[in-house]
Amino acid sequence: MKKRLLLIALLVIGSIQAQEKISSKKKKFYIPVIKYSEFPVLDNVLTQTAFYQMDKSLQEEESNLKKHYFNINGFIKDPVNGKLKIYLTFALPRYTTTQIDSTFDKKTNRWTYGAHSNYITNVRLDVKYGDKMILTKDFGGSESYSISVGNSLGTMKVAASEHDKKIRAAVSDSDYTDDGFENVIYKTAGRVQDFLNYKFGYTTGESKERFEFVTSKGHSEYAQMLAFETEITAQMEKVTLEKGLDEKLLAPHLQYLESLLVKYPPSPANVNIRFIVTNNLAETYFLLENKEKALLYANLLVENDKQDSRGSSIIERVNNANFADKKIRSHTNRFAELKKLGLKIEEEKEEKRLAFFEKIQQQDAEWEIEKSNREVYLEKIKTQRHNLLDSVPYQLNANLLAKVIDNLGGSQALKKVEKAHLLSKISIEGTKIPQTEEKWATNTHYLLKKKMPEAYYEIVNGPEAWSHDDRETGVNAKWAKLTAYDYSNLSKNVDLVNFLTDLRLDLWNNFEVLGEEMYEGKMCYHLNYFEKTLSSGNRTIPKTDYHVFIDKENFNIVSTEKTEFDNGNKSFFERKLFGDYRPVAGLNSGKIPHKINYEIEDFNGETLYQETREKVEVNPVFGNRIFMKEVYFGGFK
Repeated sequence: MKKRLLLIALLVIGSIQAQEKISSKKKKFYIPVIKYSEFPVLDNVLTQTAFYQMDKSLQEEESNLKKHYFNINGFIKDPVNGKLKIYLTFALPRYTTTQIDSTFDKKTNRWTYGAHSNYITNVRLDVKYGDKMILTKDFGGSESYSISVGNSLGTMKVAASEHDKKIRAAVSDSDYTDDGFENVIYKTAGRVQDFLNYKFGYTTGESKERFEFVTSKGHSEYAQMLAFETEITAQMEKVTLEKGLDEKLLAPHLQYLESLLVKYPPSPANVNIRFIVTNNLAETYFLLENKEKALLYANLLVENDKQDSRGSSIIERVNNANFADKKIRSHTNRFAELKKLGLKIEEEKEEKRLAFFEKIQQQDAEWEIEKSNREVYLEKIKTQRHNLLDSVPYQLNANLLAKVIDNLGGSQALKKVEKAHLLSKISIEGTKIPQTEEKWATNTHYLLKKKMPEAYYEIVNGPEAWSHDDRETGVNAKWAKLTAYDYSNLSKNVDLVNFLTDLRLDLWNNFEVLGEEMYEGKMCYHLNYFEKTLSSGNRTIPKTDYHVFIDKENFNIVSTEKTEFDNGNKSFFERKLFGDYRPVAGLNSGKIPHKINYEIEDFNGETLYQETREKVEVNPVFGNRIFMKEVYFGGFK
């Protein structure tokens, strides 16, 4: 009888314990979180580089893509050596058609029409980490570019038809400068960039985590539940992007919570306590990135059927998260390292910026010295020329020099030449395209303007030299400053005797008369000057070899030849053959050549062409306002 009463008493006590009421409060924690890449191998990769293979018609777009696209979240762009390597191959967009769409505006009660051109695009994406290919994808599809919007269908049809003809003609001519091609390239690049960020990007954010803490102080589990609350609260307040929860400190608390699910099996009376326990277990294991246990307790939370949406939410988050081995991936110092790397790069940029400005200052100082030297040079050659013309009898080969100068109009006439203007037609062997040259020079300035058929300029503006070539730079052409070597070659034209006749008076006393020889059917004096210089090894090597052939009968210059050497090796040869000398009134009946045959050989090969000077003006009332505006007012800079 006593045993029976004891058993009944124990059953009653167990029933009371199972039905013991428990209440809880919800507490929210807001913690910083990282959305990881799908590829764990990239967790410690901080830099990325994009490499491009563009269709030859898209070369101008490459620099814009490098500047504005393919920045992956959580990485820093390295121009060359990024550990994450992105290879992008852009095919030329293929134009298909221009079509019209319509929309009806209920407020205004009218139709609006829009014309847009359609293109088929294709971009190949290859992504590597080191030598390992981790992703390959083709981005094909269609893109459109809006060209016009209006309220008239007829106007849109005309605009669409004209645009279609224009694009097809451009494609036929391989001209892909239309905005449509550029626009769809950037649209496709945008799609690729979004995909790269989705797959590879690391982003930071803030998440809201919900825990349930027991408020029933009289409940038998309260003390240990409070211990868990204290520990998890302390740890949640210390969570950073670099540091997550400490699993070792939480382990005894998690074992305790798991034991409660055995102690309080599923039953209507245990719904509340199981809700508290399964919620806390699912949340904690999710934060510890233990996918299996997080899903286990989230499913038990759903089955418990008290606020099952809480469990469904955790399941969704687990399935959308990119988990990996928690020992490798439980948080990362990625963003702290990126910040350090960013600061380091900024410091390097600042050093480079300061070095850049120091270099600019140095270049400015060097340029001022160079400019002064050039100005002295220009004045020197003018003075030398005048001195030589004033003292012809005292120069080397004086008799020959006197006869040549007399044939050109005499010393006094040459001294009075202050400006000259030549207009020529150029006939290049193998082409029938009409080409012209217009040259103008003074003692300090020179302009060559070609039309062939594009515009081309070479200018000496005092101590400076500039060029402009439409053929090379297109619509965005800019003036380019020429090198000291180019300046040296061009500045010879400010010696107006040389400009008109190709006679280098500044070199006359260096010439040696080699004798007489038959040249182009005429008996000529042959003059030679072989200029030499020192190599880096202090060895004498050839620099320039000059030859002049002067008609023995009438003292016209028949031909000049020039051979230039680079480090002792022949690099450039030029031969000019002068014919059809005509008198020029500005030189007191002196004669200068009107027909010149050129033979040039350099790294481009051999070039033959003929210049016919149709117009020669010496000291004219010159009216070339293009030159006056662009050189004297600096418009070309």
